[in-house]
Amino acid sequence: MLGILFDDSLSFFERIIIFVVLAVALLFSIILHEVAHGVVAHWNGDDTAKVNGRLSLNPAKHFDPLGAIMILFVGFGYARPVPVNPYNFRHYRKGCILVSIAGVTTNIIIAFLSSGLAVLMSGLYAKTNGAIGLFLLLMFFSYLSWFNIVLCFFNILPFFPLDGFNLIKALCKRENKFIRFMRSYGQYILIALILVELMVDRLGAPSYFSPLDLYFDYTAGFVDMGFTKFWHLIFGGI
Repeated sequence: MLGILFDDSLSFFERIIIFVVLAVALLFSIILHEVAHGVVAHWNGDDTAKVNGRLSLNPAKHFDPLGAIMILFVGFGYARPVPVNPYNFRHYRKGCILVSIAGVTTNIIIAFLSSGLAVLMSGLYAKTNGAIGLFLLLMFFSYLSWFNIVLCFFNILPFFPLDGFNLIKALCKRENKFIRFMRSYGQYILIALILVELMVDRLGAPSYFSPLDLYFDYTAGFVDMGFTKFWHLIFGGI
């Protein structure tokens, strides 16, 4: 993301505007993902997140230094995880499953709605001879849709400590070899995948050298295209 500030093909004003739009869209996506975990935990009987003030949309409540650095240098990151105590759930297994999918479900809903708003803004922008306000809204909703789709598919990966791992753990009756392995090594595999993606991007190598890029191309890319086509059918007459 920091690369935008040093893009010589853009004016200084354009770089600042794009950076701010990107940052707001990404922060909004990550914060809502975390708040969703806390809200669903509250619905299932655990008030840990509420007591700790983590059901707030205030970015300061969710700030994580390493996650913020990753946002700046990698292009995506994370907020401070919302505290959840599953032993407070009225139904332990059901609560674990619902809390695990709460964040990614929120992300995909936001992506679907913001994709529609991006298509709508695009049509209105074309009809108003390039109104700058509509262009900024178009940019914001486009980034918001893409970020939320990527966050969804990133978090459903089965690596500890992501939501995909927590979901698999909740669905299993007991800790099997896969869960024990991922609990011990999942985070290191995840870090390695991110480092490979950074190296591929830095060297300008084809994206198929990065497993994460390939994964996002065939998951997030496919869903993004599907959402856009759907909303074009709805707003095609605008």
